[in-house]
Amino acid sequence: MLRAPFSSEFDPSEESEGSTDPLGLLPGYERLADRLLPAVTVRMGHPRFVTAIAIGARLLEDWDEDTVAADGITPPWLVWEWFVVEAFVRTENSPSGTSGVPGIQKVRRALRSQRPVCATAYLKTPNAFGFTGVFRRLARGIEIITDDGTLDEGGYQLVSAWAKDQGLDGFLDGASGAGHSFRERIRRAVAQGMDKGHTTQQSGEFWRELANRLDPTAPGRREKAVLTERILSRAGDMDMIAYLKEALVAQGGVSGRSHEASFLRKLSRKAPPPLQELLTAIDAYETFGRVITDTFDGLRYCASSNGGLPVDAKIFSATKVAKSALELLAPSLARVRSHPTLLEWESKEKGIAQAVDRFEEVRTTAELFEAILHHHDQVQREKPPHGKRTWFERGPRGLVALRAGYTLPEPPTGKAGYVHEYRIPTFSGFLSDLGVLQ
Repeated sequence: MLRAPFSSEFDPSEESEGSTDPLGLLPGYERLADRLLPAVTVRMGHPRFVTAIAIGARLLEDWDEDTVAADGITPPWLVWEWFVVEAFVRTENSPSGTSGVPGIQKVRRALRSQRPVCATAYLKTPNAFGFTGVFRRLARGIEIITDDGTLDEGGYQLVSAWAKDQGLDGFLDGASGAGHSFRERIRRAVAQGMDKGHTTQQSGEFWRELANRLDPTAPGRREKAVLTERILSRAGDMDMIAYLKEALVAQGGVSGRSHEASFLRKLSRKAPPPLQELLTAIDAYETFGRVITDTFDGLRYCASSNGGLPVDAKIFSATKVAKSALELLAPSLARVRSHPTLLEWESKEKGIAQAVDRFEEVRTTAELFEAILHHHDQVQREKPPHGKRTWFERGPRGLVALRAGYTLPEPPTGKAGYVHEYRIPTFSGFLSDLGVLQ
């Protein structure tokens, strides 16, 4: 089965100052991607984590929203998340899969050091990069949980379906049965975690059962049906979602970013008008974004390969990247300008219209050199809260030097796809996990 690439350890608090989005392309991308798949993000892996969130919401109903653990900072949903991820780590030699589990590397390190999982041993920003943080957007979008984290209508359906698949009668609201017993065992563990501020010692059977019943790669038949229906009807515009699904099924899925651009371009040729308009806007935006990204990376490589010496417009202009980018710039600008709605959608934002204006008068590679530096300077200066340093330091006589930490060992190939991923590999992975893609 095709799966989207997945990384679980990124934490922006560990990134270098000013090191992301040096050309200011990210906000425009996110607005376009939200028009396509608003409930999905590229960080999402297995959709069964939505089930884990729903089960947690049922377990935690007796705790108030503002309750925190003994450490004074950890909410109940995070203690539940700790136990789930620890179960996966403790049973990694069992059939339970651990591929694409956010935070799993942190938990492995904690257990190797014989430490319990706690706030200092877990992700620095779990509300964004733990599995609850990653999948909360989808869980809310498809009405599994409410904005305050309680079970929504779809959540009751999902937990009920999961319990039936697992043979856990009584889990949802029963006072007896295997489901009630399992629910109470987990609740006791979470209560202990709240009292201690960390995960607590449990039996091997507890860890195995928790991991096997929430194996991210093995949703049950009824559970799959609820997740599939909810995602296809609520993860975005229903007509767009249905068209994407049929196209992905016909193609056998999209496995990664390298295949996404060609898939969307092909899809746009026969798509219904609203989807076609969006896909052509994405393609125009990304074509322009690729030109200026390759220009910027070409300048980085030029500076990196110059023996540590500063470079100027003349040195940059002699590179293949500069000449190729200049040739592609005008057509890419024309596509953005001629699209019927792209600039209109962006009219209230600085975004692409401002970027296009900065490159409109470029006619030579020397002008391209100045334009890319000026654009990058402005983007960094406008970053909150008080601006960020640029990646290049300007010197006398038009020379610029690349700051340490931003070197690039290879030049851009000019053959890359989109600069950004538009969530299609993630959505394709959902369909694969849920049995829609065979």
